[in-house]
Amino acid sequence: MKKLLLIPLFLICFVSFLAAASWECTGDGDCPEGTTCDSSAGTCLMTKGKIADYAAITLSLGENNPNSRGSGRIFVQNPSNDLVVGQLAVQSYAGDGEGKLYFIKELSTDLAVYPSSIKFDNFKLVYDANGNGIADPSERIVAEGVAEGFGIKFELDQRYSAFKMNTVENLLIIGSFSTDQEITDSSKFNATVKNNYIVTKTYKGECDIAKTDPIAFPSFAFEPGKGYFLFTSGKHFPAAPTWKDINKEQEIMHLKLKALDGANELSTLKIEISGSAVSFGNGVKKISLCTDTNNDGKCDAIISELSDFATSQPAALFQIPTGKVQLNEGEETFLVVKADMDFYKDQNASFYINDTDVTLKTRQKIAGTPVRTDNFKYSCKEDDPDCRLKPEEKQEEEGEDSGCSILFVD
Repeated sequence: MKKLLLIPLFLICFVSFLAAASWECTGDGDCPEGTTCDSSAGTCLMTKGKIADYAAITLSLGENNPNSRGSGRIFVQNPSNDLVVGQLAVQSYAGDGEGKLYFIKELSTDLAVYPSSIKFDNFKLVYDANGNGIADPSERIVAEGVAEGFGIKFELDQRYSAFKMNTVENLLIIGSFSTDQEITDSSKFNATVKNNYIVTKTYKGECDIAKTDPIAFPSFAFEPGKGYFLFTSGKHFPAAPTWKDINKEQEIMHLKLKALDGANELSTLKIEISGSAVSFGNGVKKISLCTDTNNDGKCDAIISELSDFATSQPAALFQIPTGKVQLNEGEETFLVVKADMDFYKDQNASFYINDTDVTLKTRQKIAGTPVRTDNFKYSCKEDDPDCRLKPEEKQEEEGEDSGCSILFVD
């Protein structure tokens, strides 16, 4: 089994590529924006004033990077062609860079795949002009990827290598994955930005690349085959809110279900809770299971709802009415879990679903679990007027403020 180790990422700017690889041209159409073709020399020349002298560059995950929150893996079909494996945000800055350009010459990534029988090819780097994380038909391919072992190298088309200064530009890493081996619930593949392989350029050849941790894009997995039912997180699985936004009814899970091997039906679903002094009945007033008919992460219709817990409970069990969550073979559906929370200071909790928490009409192996939320933390300061204190603490404070006194009079 081949396995890649992730190592600390130190991004280094190479400025010596100019001597080794100039931009060749026969006309201005061969040159990137901000340059013109010197027909006598057959090379592109930068126009002073249009290209920044210096650029400070930071790489990070894009705001619309594929979402693997909840299950830690995004399940896709085998084969998966033109799969967006990551959105890379490239932020450049220079004090005098307003309205100017800089260039990206090369970018490389590492790939980690398991098992090693997973094949990968047809990599592209797409300029995500609107930053939505989707390769829209109007958005251009700026580089074709070349596999080098378990790495992919992108040499940007010189015509499309110019990018705006003092802004965030987004690039989509796209590839195709497949396997001819039997698929179980253990496959996994993802991309990571490779150290020492971003090559940029300014007018003076100067750049400064911020040192960061490895930029690991989400992990993907193939949908398994015979004997499996997929129960995993959906693409709109939410992050935990700030403490000020916890105490209200809100979506806490987005779920994707797919009947992989024959028709099936969801019979019961248990939501478990773990944390500090939180349970159903203490901190969670109500929990609801909903349909999500248009896959937008919002509750469209309530399937089942639990509230008015007589005692504190570590789990909530939904009994699903017959026919409410029924899937034909190959069909997928989406569900939303909502919770109405009422936390006080220092309470925290995460909600989760294990494979044993899912009951199907026809027994099958569950792929995609566990599904777990972020930790919901009600971490406020006591002197914050919006901070809700533990009920007895609040009563004690109110008692101290409004208590009575005895006055003895001669």
